[in-house]
Amino acid sequence: MSTPPRNIAIVGAGLGGLLLARILQLQNVSFTIYESDADASLRASFGGSLDLKYDTGQRAMHAAGLHAEFLKLARPEGEQMRILDKTGKIYHDVTETGASFYNPEIDRGQLRTLILDSLTPGTVQWGHKVTAVRKDANSGKYTIEFASGVTAEDVDIVVGADGAWSRVRPLVWDAKPIYSGITFLETKIDMAKNAHLSALIGKGTMTALSDGKGLLAQLNSTHAILYSALRVPEEWQKTSAVAQAQTTAEKLALMLEEFGDWHEELRELLRVGENPIMRPIYALPPDSLPRAKTDNIVLLGDSAHVVSPFGGDGANLAMADAADLGKILASGEPLEKYEKLMRERGNASGEDAARMLEVFFGDNAAAVVAKFFDLPWGAAFLLKIRLYFQSLFW
Repeated sequence: MSTPPRNIAIVGAGLGGLLLARILQLQNVSFTIYESDADASLRASFGGSLDLKYDTGQRAMHAAGLHAEFLKLARPEGEQMRILDKTGKIYHDVTETGASFYNPEIDRGQLRTLILDSLTPGTVQWGHKVTAVRKDANSGKYTIEFASGVTAEDVDIVVGADGAWSRVRPLVWDAKPIYSGITFLETKIDMAKNAHLSALIGKGTMTALSDGKGLLAQLNSTHAILYSALRVPEEWQKTSAVAQAQTTAEKLALMLEEFGDWHEELRELLRVGENPIMRPIYALPPDSLPRAKTDNIVLLGDSAHVVSPFGGDGANLAMADAADLGKILASGEPLEKYEKLMRERGNASGEDAARMLEVFFGDNAAAVVAKFFDLPWGAAFLLKIRLYFQSLFW
């Protein structure tokens, strides 16, 4: 085994980057992690609920020595789910999935805070947005420049963990995320003020699908998140009346028009929403030919494999990447070994997620999706795990 590199730069402090940092700290491997956010508070309550899968997300939490703490926060009941159509007809309603041990839920914010708090204080260098990465032709080392004016020099390995629009990815792969055809309007529901909606949402996820549209509600520990989904052109996110509306009330009124013939109880989910955020869904194309040479730049999470949320794999993939990369960096094994594991896993998940997106917004979607979850437990366990709709990944 070769000696682990002395200077590793992790760009991005999302779940994957933070988890990699935790694993490297446990292994006494030197690194620095840089994040463009000004401080940790900017994403403290960011995103919805996540299911951590037994062989990816939970495996990574074991590697980070945080699995026991994760279980204290996890919600097994979060796996419960309902599938309806626009009339309110129920096609699938399960209050006990039998899979809770394998896929317990946790709020994204809680998970991020758990990992961040496990790091040595001062580990994350906040407020550093990458503007350039250069390689010295003689030494083979990298220099990273940041908008903050800071420069990281003599970097042996650069880990791109900086998300879907990564500044590191173009150094090794010229692919860009492709619009899926689906855009969400995300809103937050205060369940304390809207307890009358509890029965509709249940303790996990409620998915209503019809006419190429969807209302997808998910209960978190303190509130619910609603994703109102439309099949629209990419420019809709900027040029539509909804996008250009100046107030929350105006945005929601315009979105309600899009769901004008839906059951009033379903429309109520949208009507009571707060803090609307536009979420166009993108995905990277498969990278079917793993690079034979990484050149000491590796990608992790969404930097490497942006997938649609309809595979439920985004966060789990990033965490599995962190576990595998952390082990390889600590041992000094070739980075190509990680590259192969990550690429195969990401390609398989991306293909599954793309197929499921078409099912969710295809003909008779509620009935078709429900059939997947009505399959016998023994024959459908892996299918249930892979196809279960989960929250957004940002």
